[in-house]
Amino acid sequence: MNSASANIPSTVRDVDVRGFVYELEPVRQRQQWRLDKLMASLSHAQQSLAETESRMSEIQQAHDEQARTASQALLQRMDPGAHRHALGFLAHLRDQWKQLDMQRQDQLAERDRLRTECIAMQLRLDGLTRHKEDALTQYADEIRQRNNSEQDRDWLARTSAGRGQAVESSR
Repeated sequence: MNSASANIPSTVRDVDVRGFVYELEPVRQRQQWRLDKLMASLSHAQQSLAETESRMSEIQQAHDEQARTASQALLQRMDPGAHRHALGFLAHLRDQWKQLDMQRQDQLAERDRLRTECIAMQLRLDGLTRHKEDALTQYADEIRQRNNSEQDRDWLARTSAGRGQAVESSR
């Protein structure tokens, strides 16, 4: 079974729907493209967020290691200049972590915005898909009605023709 027939609702499988034209298909297709683009943007945003969080974790580990080293060196009567340098490096690591945290907050907001847009776009696309299915079902009903009317006319024509021959043969 091909993918086109898999998308046809079960209520229209007994009817030839090749003549069906969905007028809103260009709109539905554009919505699908927009959703695809939003999903790609969301993927990139999530990847950037993961990279930022990874970098934050690395900086936190380096900070913790440097703090542990500085506290041990202080107990061993470290040179005050070297201790000041170590504290400066710790402050630098904290500043980097704070900058990454602000970047992370912005990335979280962007990811949440993109998620919301994706959900809204998916809902619109689902609505158009339901509308298309409803239109296809209505089209199939019209075709069935037309076919039934044609069969009725054929039957009536055959029946009246048969009666006409029977009347002539009885004369």
